[in-house]
Amino acid sequence: MDLSGKYHPGRIIGLLALGFFIVTSACSTFQKTGTSQKDEPAERSSGMVLEGDSALRELSDEKQIEYEFKFVEATKLRLLGQSSEALQLFEECSKLHPHAPDPYYQMSMIAKKISENRQALDYAKKAVQYGPDNKWYRLHLANLHLEANNQDSALMQYEYIAETQRVEDLDILFRLARLNQRQDNYEEALRYYDRIEGQVGFNRQLAVLKKMIYTRLGNKEKAVEEVQKLVDHYPDNTRYIGMLAELYASFEEYDKADQMYDKLFSLDSTNNLGQLSLVKYYNQQQKYDRALELLRKQVIPNPNIDYRDKMLMLMKFIQDQDRLNKYQSDIGAALDSLSKYHANRNEVHALYADYYLKRQEYRSSIEHLKTLAEQEHSQYIYWDQLLSVYSITSQFKNMYRFGQKAIDRYPNRPRIYLLTGIGANQLNKADSALKLLNEGLSYVGNDNEMKTQFDIHLAEAYYKKGNYPKTWKHYDRVLKKDPDNIMVLNNYSYYLSQQDTLLNRAERYIKKVIKKKPEDAIYLDTYAWVLYKKGKYGRARQYIQKAIKFGGFDDADVVEHYGDILFKTGNVNQAVEQWEKSQSLGNRSDQIQYKIDHQQLPPDGHKD
Repeated sequence: MDLSGKYHPGRIIGLLALGFFIVTSACSTFQKTGTSQKDEPAERSSGMVLEGDSALRELSDEKQIEYEFKFVEATKLRLLGQSSEALQLFEECSKLHPHAPDPYYQMSMIAKKISENRQALDYAKKAVQYGPDNKWYRLHLANLHLEANNQDSALMQYEYIAETQRVEDLDILFRLARLNQRQDNYEEALRYYDRIEGQVGFNRQLAVLKKMIYTRLGNKEKAVEEVQKLVDHYPDNTRYIGMLAELYASFEEYDKADQMYDKLFSLDSTNNLGQLSLVKYYNQQQKYDRALELLRKQVIPNPNIDYRDKMLMLMKFIQDQDRLNKYQSDIGAALDSLSKYHANRNEVHALYADYYLKRQEYRSSIEHLKTLAEQEHSQYIYWDQLLSVYSITSQFKNMYRFGQKAIDRYPNRPRIYLLTGIGANQLNKADSALKLLNEGLSYVGNDNEMKTQFDIHLAEAYYKKGNYPKTWKHYDRVLKKDPDNIMVLNNYSYYLSQQDTLLNRAERYIKKVIKKKPEDAIYLDTYAWVLYKKGKYGRARQYIQKAIKFGGFDDADVVEHYGDILFKTGNVNQAVEQWEKSQSLGNRSDQIQYKIDHQQLPPDGHKD
């Protein structure tokens, strides 16, 4: 429609009549239904009638007709969803009559609808500026302030409405109370709640809200008073009795709390909320044995209690290492109860696995981890934990086998390749280990710590293949980044000594380790062996005896080395004793048999 030309009064009157019908109908609908904090009034748009009338009368007749026509046209367009066209006409209205609030209000509504929040706020401020006594303008502005997290500004609008209304507006008072409460203005919030209560009398929602505030303020008497009102008004409502019990417990008035719990369970012996509350109550008093007994005997078997609540309560016991150590059998019994009543829940296996892992009962965790890992929609963490447990328990065949299954599911996870490669190394599958480790290394990215782990185990694999230059290359790469890596320094030193090469470097590396770990049997054994290879048998004997002293007496390799060193120092009989002991500890090599049978070292020397 061309609005720039001459207007036709007859046509305008017809359009105005239609516009007023739409506008006033919407207004009356809104006034009947009210509004919520989030919702805007359905329509509050006849500003030319209700807002700015005196200013309109100052316009010439022609300007007034033009303003009213454009306003009604804009309103129609907005109702029809043509927001940009409506916005343009409302802007023209504001130019015709800059002090009329309604165009700004309508423009604010449109701007909000199209997510122009900053503009919506500016328009809303103008509407309030030119229509300061209009409740809906201020509510709209308050809502915009809340959405922008300008809570103080929203409060100002609500306070103005509350103080200027002839009749108490309960909705506004409630908004003020809740907003003050969220801002920790507790005394102000209480003042508004009291004003509401003065209008409506006792109300359970108000009592609960006031109890929350009094609890925050530490006003024990007032908090108890509010909940006692609830109990008095609803004497058979176990929820409020439980609330009072928890309140007494929070103030450490345990005798009164006990009385309330007794009253609660006398009314309903299987009350699910009461049982959960009582478990927390026992935990608060550190009566963990009673909490676990209640959990096992009543909470877990109760079909009305959500499984997640049971699981979370039990999880807290498992995750607290001190409680787990002290009450491990009680926690285990509660777990068994959970398994009995919720046998098909995956979370039961997860809790069992966590329980056994925290107790370092690794073998017991395996079946639960396998169940979790092999499910169709399994999580990566369960495969990682399963392979790690196989590594800790030296179950390298399973580590390698399940590692290959894990790779099929997670082909881009480098740690799976690492763990599977370690398993292959331990099974002397060097070719497979090299393939796995080199492929996994390609997925590592910028994780330098993981790259170090790959280098370490690649060095191991290359050593098993007899490719010593590549072994040294990977160890050197680690030491360049981490010159104090004890494991690499030890292994590098030992492997150098085994090849009778670079023995001075080998000694330098292992001495560095011994300075940091002077009582470690494995590292002392390596130092003794490097000295042995250098022909320093007397010093080698000193260090191998230290290794035996600090735990090496039950290690077949350490004991065999002890026998070799004793032989080189002329103690043949003692050497044979140590070789025999090494064999009894599981050493089944041909060389150890040769030493025992011939009471001497093999002709080509000793190679591990």
